[in-house]
Amino acid sequence: MKSINNRNKKKYPGIIDNGNGTVTLDYRDKQHKRHRMTVKGTPIYGYQLLMKLKVQMEEETFYPEKATKKLTFKEAANIYWDIHGSIIKSAPKLIYTINTIKQYFGDRTIASLTPEDIQVFYNQIMAKTSPSTANRHFTALRAIINKMIKLKKYKGYNPCTDISRKKDNPPREAYLTKPQIRQFVDAAPERSKELFSFAIATGMRRGEILQLDWSEIDLDANIIHIYKSKSGKAREVPIMTPLRKMLLTMEPKKNGKVFEQTIPMIKYDFKSALKKSSITNIRFHDLRHTFASHFVMNGGSISDLQRILGHYDIKLTMRYAHLSPNYLRKSIEIASDLLPQYL
Repeated sequence: MKSINNRNKKKYPGIIDNGNGTVTLDYRDKQHKRHRMTVKGTPIYGYQLLMKLKVQMEEETFYPEKATKKLTFKEAANIYWDIHGSIIKSAPKLIYTINTIKQYFGDRTIASLTPEDIQVFYNQIMAKTSPSTANRHFTALRAIINKMIKLKKYKGYNPCTDISRKKDNPPREAYLTKPQIRQFVDAAPERSKELFSFAIATGMRRGEILQLDWSEIDLDANIIHIYKSKSGKAREVPIMTPLRKMLLTMEPKKNGKVFEQTIPMIKYDFKSALKKSSITNIRFHDLRHTFASHFVMNGGSISDLQRILGHYDIKLTMRYAHLSPNYLRKSIEIASDLLPQYL
């Protein structure tokens, strides 16, 4: 390595002339850590570049928001996932959504994103999927940027403003009729008949069923205790007589898993039952809708159904209200005393 002469050392401090058309920049960062960077060019070019680096470091010292402008969406998404996304219940769905957004925006900085960019992204997702899916991606994108602003990783505005969005698709309310329930259960593989029957008779979610322990089933009081639910609140599910008989045939234990199936096993058996019974457009979650629908059609109250299903908002349960044959008639009778009794 050939050093420049003494006159050039004074003229271009921090520059080493390598004698082969390249120069090395020798400098220290804000933490006083030494760096050396070799570039093609003359000593004067290297010196000019070094001065730009020093100006940039000074600006970031006095104006730290300038450093945050370099934060890429990919970096922001990774930070968000590590400190928030990975610990929530919907993590498996969220990581898929985040990866889709990361793939779309690549290494673009958050500072470079505009509302127009977000709108184009939203429109493309909606065209390929549905308004609900597009809204889910938009919500994740907005949350990531808001989290970076809160953490002071990014100082600027959130470009997720004034975005034109569609309403979510109305929730599916598909359910099995009574004849279909028999067809479906009869067509199910032996190892899953009881699990599917249990889901239909309780309205419990798949995750709740797979986590259920025998110690949480009180056959004397005919109650199932659910301590871990989607809403985070414990609830109780009553056991109907046919279900109690089925549970007794399963040889109840003091503790231990009630059902040993895995999710892949359930998915396989569910598809097999649908194919064999010629039933279409039904998901496992629709077994929950099946319970709720028949509960209301048989005269069950909406408030009772809310407690059994564990809905945190009565609006979710009200989806089934129209199925009650007496719902409107009973409602209107509340105001029957408005008119004189002789009418």
